[in-house]
Amino acid sequence: MYKKRSEFKKIAAIAVGACGIAYGFGGAEVQAAPPEGGNWTLLPASSDEFDGDCLDENKWTNGIWYDVTTDLAFCPENVSVRDGNLVLTAKKQDYNGKAYTAGAVESKFDVPGTASYVEVRAKALDKKANVLSAIWMQSSPLSFELNPNPEIDIMETFDYTKMTSTIHTWNQSPSLHLQRGTNGWKTGLEDISADYHTYALERREGKMRFYFDGQLAWEKTSREDSFVELSRHMVLSLEGHLGAPEEQYLPGEFLVDYVRTYYDSDFAGLPESGTYQIVNQESKKVLDLSGDQKGIQLRQSSAESGSDSTKWTLTQNADQTWSIQNMADGTYVDLTADSGVTSNGNPVVAYPYHGGTNQRWYLVPTESGTWKLMSALSGKALCVENASLEEGAPIVQWSYEKNEDANDEWTFVPVQ
Repeated sequence: MYKKRSEFKKIAAIAVGACGIAYGFGGAEVQAAPPEGGNWTLLPASSDEFDGDCLDENKWTNGIWYDVTTDLAFCPENVSVRDGNLVLTAKKQDYNGKAYTAGAVESKFDVPGTASYVEVRAKALDKKANVLSAIWMQSSPLSFELNPNPEIDIMETFDYTKMTSTIHTWNQSPSLHLQRGTNGWKTGLEDISADYHTYALERREGKMRFYFDGQLAWEKTSREDSFVELSRHMVLSLEGHLGAPEEQYLPGEFLVDYVRTYYDSDFAGLPESGTYQIVNQESKKVLDLSGDQKGIQLRQSSAESGSDSTKWTLTQNADQTWSIQNMADGTYVDLTADSGVTSNGNPVVAYPYHGGTNQRWYLVPTESGTWKLMSALSGKALCVENASLEEGAPIVQWSYEKNEDANDEWTFVPVQ
């Protein structure tokens, strides 16, 4: 069964309100918009409507970082785009030492962590085929630098009457896998594979909230900041976790209508691309290069010097993040990414441009008229260490804290 596309759907792709947008199909109405209580902005670069006739290779990798899943092998031919859907197919086919094949994709784009909502509308593969459909978040390759490498399984069809969600960590060097929680929410349906549904994850206010057709299915608080802050790739896959497939019901298809990612900010009053001094709201000192060595940690200094090391050029990227380049030597504001990416206190340095996520920042307005500079990688805020007022105090990342200290808030003063 394929969805019916309409002009309403096209409008809804860009219209976001405090109340949900209702889709009608199969006699049911499904909420398809972010939850209330946020200023949600759609991030097109981290979303896909699958309106073309082939997989967008700028956004997706065909296949994932492992080749087989129990009785099935991933095969590139099992991934296609048709009738406005991403189509992942399971087949009876000998391939790579297995008797069955499946499709899987991993996004090249990052779904931000802090203050984000991602929604997938999909129709799981028919339960009679006994092949699991999965909507989940993880980024390959798993690495020591990104420990604990959190995995968030938004939906896996272990039980077709429930929305089953699970969270894991995958520490590297040494390798240690831990399941950190699971939840099976009763949908009230006999078979969720019989129709399209929306499956969504909100990461905000230190919590993960999982939604089924706009209904809150699970709210989870974790001791690991990375579950609610760290950016992740979107993974859509067919898996062999249910046992041997039922050959008579194959081939079968897992259909994905869309992936939509939102950020909780209206981004009102964004500065124009240009050159600024970046002033800390707490200390009234400015962001400063303070040295000419590659990878040197940024500091704060008095604004009066007016040297080029205190001047920064802001450039907005296609994904709605910003790059911040120093006028003195052309280096960029860069979150140290060779260790401690998920840790509070990790240094922020100046480094030559490489285009990585650790050099991209969301500029997020606050209620007081200042700005948060949020790492697109870690989801943590640019911050003066220990709220210091001292000359030369170092710049680090820290989970944003809305309190009396404003060492994680900044203003932009244009340079003439």
